[in-house]
Amino acid sequence: MRGSGAEPFAYITNQGANSVSVIDLATDEVVDTIAVGKKPAGVAASRSGDRIYVSNPESKDVSVIDGASRKVIGTLKVGEGPLGIALHPDGSTLYVADWYLNYVSVFDTTTLKQTATIPVGRSPSGLALDPVSKRLYVTNRDDDTLSVLDARTFAPIALIKTGKAPFGVTLTPDGRRAFTANVQSSDVTIIDTEALAVTDTIPVHEFPYAVAVDTARNRIFVTNQHDDSVSVIDLGLGEEIKRLDVSGYPEGIALAPDGRHVYVANWFANAVDIISTETLEIVGSIAVGEGCRAFGEFIAPRP
Repeated sequence: MRGSGAEPFAYITNQGANSVSVIDLATDEVVDTIAVGKKPAGVAASRSGDRIYVSNPESKDVSVIDGASRKVIGTLKVGEGPLGIALHPDGSTLYVADWYLNYVSVFDTTTLKQTATIPVGRSPSGLALDPVSKRLYVTNRDDDTLSVLDARTFAPIALIKTGKAPFGVTLTPDGRRAFTANVQSSDVTIIDTEALAVTDTIPVHEFPYAVAVDTARNRIFVTNQHDDSVSVIDLGLGEEIKRLDVSGYPEGIALAPDGRHVYVANWFANAVDIISTETLEIVGSIAVGEGCRAFGEFIAPRP
């Protein structure tokens, strides 16, 4: 517990419990648990904190949560296997990757109606949206590629070869670099988004899943599922500077808005570990629901 204050919330999808744990980052305590669809995995929280969207692969839908009441206020039917999910920064448009149908579904968040489907590669998983360039980035796990799309017209812009089986994709806040976690080649691909070219590939540990970016320290944090660890990469050096043992089978990862801590969801441990970005040590762990995944942008302001 770190004291009180108007700090944000973290929304942790619990795949085994069909729920979302709400963590108050002022106290690092669970303050609510919300029932959602079946086997929730992906999460996208709005920048205002008023809406949280959760993908439920087994029930083939997306739960829409009101941030103020912490109640499910809608359900969106989505294809056959909704997984990765991303929200436009203005909150108007939701993008959902369908693992089985190889497309991204687009929804108007006001009407909660589907407006388009965008064909991509095989087994799309992670999504990231750059509001500056208006581009949508999609990892195609079974094609070893990253699709770059115009988020307004849905036209393809580029198809970039990555490491083997890219899963999570994360952008720097300025949108100039993208990072893909490549689960089967155990590395991270770094992409210059202006040149649309790979600039580096950095080895990590077994089955990297997702990436969090610490711009202030020019570092990234990478969850390594099968190694039960998080790699800390110095982007200036282009190499790992520390490997942290975490609770077990880490998946989703995010940097808190104040930059002081990184939160890591551990699927097999039913816990979220807290890493200090200053000391690079684990400073706490929070018990959540069974099978926590938190794949996506799971931290949002208080509504």
